[in-house]
Amino acid sequence: MRARLAAMATPHDGDSPRVAELRAILRDEALMPHVTANVETWPPLSEEQRETLSALLQRSANRAANRSTRRARWRAT
Repeated sequence: MRARLAAMATPHDGDSPRVAELRAILRDEALMPHVTANVETWPPLSEEQRETLSALLQRSANRAANRSTRRARWRAT
């Protein structure tokens, strides 16, 4: 579980300011034990829930990539 949370906390290119802020919170060592303890109480996700989350995250990643591409094109002109 810790490895998954650490992966989620890693900054990514194209993160929105809000996502960057949330990732910084996850990296905060004082909060990590609380986050980990909370997440470990959650029931396992069903396959349908996993697919839904995956689709939502993919859509968000695609939007961020599109914004970055548009910004790069705008700056190049």
